[in-house]
Amino acid sequence: MAAMIMRVFTAFGPPKVEKKNDAIRFGILGAAQIAPLALITPALSHSEVIVQAIAARDHACASAFSKSRTSPAFAHPTRVR
Repeated sequence: MAAMIMRVFTAFGPPKVEKKNDAIRFGILGAAQIAPLALITPALSHSEVIVQAIAARDHACASAFSKSRTSPAFAHPTRVR
């Protein structure tokens, strides 16, 4: 039971690791609610992956999404036309 609780805790709050210089960088198209759980949170615990950018149709939505994240990679939200 303790192992299951620890696994769930680690899944939603993964340890942050130092990123490698040659890590794969990718961007997220769309500021959907699934992005943090599916892409951002898992990327925090892998040194080979960096979420570099966020793009959305509405610039205000992309800005709000980027401000709610602590990663400096989200400093420049982009509007997709």
